[in-house]
This record gives sequence, structure tokens and C-alpha cells, in this order.
Amino acid sequence: MNENLQTIQEFLLKSGKTLLINQVNDEVGLFYEFAIKELSRKTDIDIINNNIFEKNDFSNDLFENKKIYLYFSTNSKLLERIANESSKKIIFTDYKNYKKFKHNYDTVNGYDFEKDLYSLIDTHFNVNNGELFNYCVGQPCFIYSELTKFNVNNEKYTIDTPINNTNNFILEIRKNIFNIKKTRINIKDLYLELKYEAQYKKFSFLTL
Repeated sequence: MNENLQTIQEFLLKSGKTLLINQVNDEVGLFYEFAIKELSRKTDIDIINNNIFEKNDFSNDLFENKKIYLYFSTNSKLLERIANESSKKIIFTDYKNYKKFKHNYDTVNGYDFEKDLYSLIDTHFNVNNGELFNYCVGQPCFIYSELTKFNVNNEKYTIDTPINNTNNFILEIRKNIFNIKKTRINIKDLYLELKYEAQYKKFSFLTL
């Protein structure tokens, strides 16, 4: 596992309070969100998507599960306020803020995402497939769906170019979901987008 993923894994398990991620763009941000949730899967840690407008409950639940909050902000003042809260949190931001605060907190630079993506695929999922890796480098937000497709039938795994339009449509849905999470969360809007994505993927799969 490479340095960035090691930083994330150590942050999940140790006592640091703030991890800052330069997400580069929404697609790369979705990859890191996926990586964080995968690396936490075997722990007793709840990863909670949050936003800056809600009052947070920083206590543990009845089963003593630890909580790590995910925030998305490019506002320097808000970012600093969130970072100094007592909760354990991961903040996705842009390069300007990453550069400004990188000496204050644990950090991950998303410009290294290709190495991180390869390391996650290779060491965490034990998958070594150049076609899958190259596709996910260009479409990092599809890492989950491509790994799922590979695991279903790895011997016949291939990138099917005719589904690019489908992928682009799903990408737009995921961007909408990502943006809803970044701003004031409307539970109904978020639910409808997630439902829409699930239905579209279900029916598009039947046409492959």
C-alpha cells in the first residue's frame, strides 16, 4: 500500500483529528470517498457524509462505534473552523486550501490519485488488470462498478465502449449526488438521485 493510502488508513485508526484531501475534481473526490469507506470496512468506524450547515452529534453511538465525518468545503474560513472542531473528520477541498493548510493537518494530495488508485486495486482488492486500471484512471468515479464487473466474471472482463454514453449519464447523476452532499443536504433530493441511479444502472445492464 502506498504512502497516501497508508496515511488514510493510519488516520482512520489513530488519534489524529483532521485529514485534508486535495480532491482535484469531483471525479477524483468520489474515488477517495470510495477508498476511505473501503479502508474502513473492517473497522468499527462509521463514515458519515456531513455538511457545514448541520449541528453535529459528536458522541459515539450505543455500540461505541467511532465516527468520522466527511466534509466538502473550499471556503478557507469555514474549513479552518471545521478543522478545529473536536470531532474526527476528513475534509475534501481544492489545491489552494490544501497548500494553505497542508502544514497544519494530516494531508493527502489528490494529484497522486493514479498511484493511489493502482495501489488500492492491486493491494486491497488483489486485482491486477491493466485494462481495468487504465479505464479507472480516466474515469476514477467508476472504480466500484468496474471492480464489481471484474469480480463477476474476470476471465471475460472487457471495457465495452458502447456503454460510454450510459457511463457519462451515470456520471452526471453521481456528480449531482456529490454536489448535494457538499451543500445543504436535502434528504428527498438525495434519495431521488440515488434511486434514479439504481434504476438506470439496472435497466442499462440488461442491454449489455
